[in-house]
Amino acid sequence: MRLDYRRSFGSAASRVDRLRRDEDGATAVEFALISMPFLMLLFGIMSVCLYFFTTLYIENAVWNASRDLRTGAFENATGDYATLTTDAQKRAKLKELICNRTPSPSDCMSNMQVIVQGYSAGFGSIARPSCKKADNSLIDTATAEGSSSTIGPDQPVLVTGCYQWKFGGSLPFFKIGNMADGSYLIQASATFRTEPF
Repeated sequence: MRLDYRRSFGSAASRVDRLRRDEDGATAVEFALISMPFLMLLFGIMSVCLYFFTTLYIENAVWNASRDLRTGAFENATGDYATLTTDAQKRAKLKELICNRTPSPSDCMSNMQVIVQGYSAGFGSIARPSCKKADNSLIDTATAEGSSSTIGPDQPVLVTGCYQWKFGGSLPFFKIGNMADGSYLIQASATFRTEPF
């Protein structure tokens, strides 16, 4: 029995041609190629938005909570602050006021430090404090970096909130952690002159 090579080659060529023209599953392949970059872009945009949202909340919280420092209510221990006698109590109350204005107050209370600095020499002498220690961990109130100074009437004041954002170190596709434990430091400040109280 003789094989007809032309006939078998023709049928193989027609099968290959049929397979080439068949577009079943093309959409699934195209989606597989496009989906990963699309999802990375989507999560990246969401991460950047969450970062800016958190930063904006912390900045507004520091600014709004500093109002009672401007008016002298903290220093004169008037109204709600009549029981505050030490600088540590005043700083703790200010921290509480800041954290109550953030989306997650419990996380804020454990990851926030507040520094209050009064400058008698004027606005030109204001120097931004560092919120990190030498080992890239958050300052604490027991160290010189975390200590606050008393403020007086008609004096320039710098209030700095140092927030160690734990979620900032674990954002998908957007690694921004700059602290020793991988979290991100958000430093928000409010500068103003106190009223002549």
